[in-house]
Amino acid sequence: MKLTYDNAFRAELVDSISKREFSVRAGVHCSDLIYCLNKAALRRVMPLPSTEREVLLFSIGWATQRWLTGKPDDEDTIEVDGIQVTPDACWDGNPWELKATYTSSDRSILENDSWVKQIMAQCYVTKTLTARLSRLELMGNWRSIFGSKDEKKLAINQKPALSAWKFEFAQDELSINWTYLLSRKTLFEELIKNPQQLLQKNLALPVGHEFECEQCAEPYRNLCEGKTKW
Repeated sequence: MKLTYDNAFRAELVDSISKREFSVRAGVHCSDLIYCLNKAALRRVMPLPSTEREVLLFSIGWATQRWLTGKPDDEDTIEVDGIQVTPDACWDGNPWELKATYTSSDRSILENDSWVKQIMAQCYVTKTLTARLSRLELMGNWRSIFGSKDEKKLAINQKPALSAWKFEFAQDELSINWTYLLSRKTLFEELIKNPQQLLQKNLALPVGHEFECEQCAEPYRNLCEGKTKW
């Protein structure tokens, strides 16, 4: 038997995923508005090639969503007030958002306010107050790795884990969230027209999202911080 590492085959696999799954969006999507506006605008006017890490990380979400739903595609995109919203799936006729994460299963869903804003937008455009969220926690609660010797053996501490949640909103919560997204849409559209006039961080970033800067691609971060010029 002869076994050799096939770099060409590996590269072709990653490239084929990227070509199949990544596309440049037109219009304004909800996901453009719930994270950094500067980054969303720069992605639109100065797109960068997807990194291998991005392709493989997104692959986990795509693959697990399709496995859990049994469906190859998202729901149809709905556009309201110029904002496009695409639910992952439906459960009992209501939006069902699916997430796959390395975050501990012990972490509260509400810590990720972007997910909540996204789900609220889905409820608003589908005219419902109810939604579901499933979270596939790839590392469980991490105790199978970092727990004590006895903890590692317990079934409750094994990985992966799955959490499932039901959201029930009041209409005014959905309306307030939608008004927030509309205000972000105005800023985003101005950025698309004048990308050289990037926003100050307190406007570009949602409250408490300063961590996004550390995860930003270096060319975008350097433009935003004034380290490089157009």
